[in-house]
Amino acid sequence: MLQAGGLTCETHTQLGNVAEQINDAVKRLGCDTVVMGTRGLGSFTGLVLGSVASRVIHEVSVPVLLVK
Repeated sequence: MLQAGGLTCETHTQLGNVAEQINDAVKRLGCDTVVMGTRGLGSFTGLVLGSVASRVIHEVSVPVLLVK
């Protein structure tokens, strides 16, 4: 779908701490934006379990676009 719209994309898979792995990929690949989905667990669940999206936002040095 992206290619049909004239956009390029790549898929990468890593294991480990999500925020750290995304931060490493941003640096290694020279990304200018991170786009990621959220699960929408709600404020209480997010507070208790921690939020991956929140950690990514604070970890990376580029803008993060969250899609719900």
